[in-house]
Amino acid sequence: MKEWIEQDADQSSVDILLGGLGVSKIVAELMAKRGFQDPVIADQFLSPKLKHLQDPFLIENMETAVNRIFVAREKKQQVLIVGDYDVDGISSTVMTKQGLQSLDIYADTIIPQRITEGYGLTKKVLKRGLQGRDYSLVIALDCGTNSVEEARYLSEQGIDLLVVDHHQLKSGDPPLATIVNPHLQEDHGQPWRNLCTAGLCFKLIHALYKKARELDLPDADQLTPRDFLPLCAIGTLADLVPLQGESRIFSHFGIKRLFLDASPGLRAILKECGMNESMEPETEDITYKLAPRINACGRLNEPETAVALLLESDEEDCAKLAGRLTQLNEQRKGIEAELTADALAQAEKYFTDQPAVVVTGSGDGWHPGVVGIVAGKLANSLNKPCLVLAKSEDDEYTGSGRGIPGLNLVEILSHCQDYLTHWGGHPIAVGLGLQESKLDAFTKKFTECTNRLFSPTTERPTLQIDAVVDPKELNYKLLEEINSLGPFGQDNPEPVIAVKGIMLDTPPRKISKGEHFQFSFHNGLDFIRGIAWRMGKNIPPCDQRIDLAFKLRRNNWNGRSSLQLVLEDWKISNG
Repeated sequence: MKEWIEQDADQSSVDILLGGLGVSKIVAELMAKRGFQDPVIADQFLSPKLKHLQDPFLIENMETAVNRIFVAREKKQQVLIVGDYDVDGISSTVMTKQGLQSLDIYADTIIPQRITEGYGLTKKVLKRGLQGRDYSLVIALDCGTNSVEEARYLSEQGIDLLVVDHHQLKSGDPPLATIVNPHLQEDHGQPWRNLCTAGLCFKLIHALYKKARELDLPDADQLTPRDFLPLCAIGTLADLVPLQGESRIFSHFGIKRLFLDASPGLRAILKECGMNESMEPETEDITYKLAPRINACGRLNEPETAVALLLESDEEDCAKLAGRLTQLNEQRKGIEAELTADALAQAEKYFTDQPAVVVTGSGDGWHPGVVGIVAGKLANSLNKPCLVLAKSEDDEYTGSGRGIPGLNLVEILSHCQDYLTHWGGHPIAVGLGLQESKLDAFTKKFTECTNRLFSPTTERPTLQIDAVVDPKELNYKLLEEINSLGPFGQDNPEPVIAVKGIMLDTPPRKISKGEHFQFSFHNGLDFIRGIAWRMGKNIPPCDQRIDLAFKLRRNNWNGRSSLQLVLEDWKISNG
């Protein structure tokens, strides 16, 4: 059981927001608890507008990037787009290719094969991609910020490099290239600073279209970056960037226009996810249904399948490719389940008393494309940073790490880089590789650095309760009020609501071999139903009054919609 923390809202802020916004009391309280006091700023958060997007040319090197692309257009030069194999990279690749095509610029695309070519802009993927055409420009998306050698390799062949990326510079100087990356600029709280690459590609396309209108190109006035909002939102939500500033604007409008501006390929994936135009998409539809299917392609070494689908226009071919994504995702789930069990056993055996976990393995069960998911599961369950590494045929361990709040994995790995062949990523998610001979020394150094920079707590885990409501308030009106703060994600968490003193009407029913359970109770007006994921070993009684902490959702099933509680925790009521 967790310790519930019920935070009180500052009443003066609540009163100001109530008077200045005209919202309901619960929305005002939720906003106040998120630190909002100014009604103008709060209104911009609740009602984002595309006109609030800043001029894309404010981003450093954007004008240089746009001018170079237009040189390619004028001289009819060949362009190669190299994208990362995750959702952000694939979304960015498709957006950029379509954006260039709309300006009559020909571009090929290539995505690295995770197992044989590694992550990002490697020489291996470049050598494969550059075959067959005389390219003059390479555009690296969601990678390239640290590709010094690769930039030099391209320069020696007379090929220019344009990088659009949001990864941080690990050390030293960036490569000699045109780099559009806000993290290479000083932080002045710019609303676009924490955009993922899909968001930066939207800004690039917006800048290209502005330039096209400035040059009075044919049909330039018909070009609109709005068409790219769905893919931009998908990349943004899947990449777990802070949903603030322009990231919030992109995700807000991208979800709203998910079906309106969806390509045939995207519509096919949505159909595979059980979604249709009658549904109102939510963040979790992207992060738990759609994104895993796209990610599975990269994880299982078929990243081009996702790109081909999102670029395809034939509906029959789209249906086949979307089905393939589902097959790959099911295959990924099976591999992940076995690897998770093995990794957890290692963690419990060797790292129970350690501040961090480094688990390794080899063979078919230890697929390098799945280690990141497993690392995330371990970090969440063990509340400590976890690295999961798979051994390759050349005695190198490669894998991923996931962190916990308050810990910067990039900083920790920077102290361990002497042991690594490659590394990089974000504060909460990293990729790395090292030779087997360095494994023991690296593990020791990594745990020492973690212990020095961050000490995991042994205190009882806590659960932040955002609002306590009367059971009779559980209705669609409340759901709409809560969802007005969405889309939810990094730095804008979905509110956790609580009701107290209820009694379940029947014993909870276990499902999926007992891993989950369903429950229901009557709130005096109607039956309220809920589900508890992965809580099959912690089932509440039906003969005692209990308190429930949950997220309020809309459940769509067989064409019908119903209110649903997604349980976070429960406890016996006091008094």
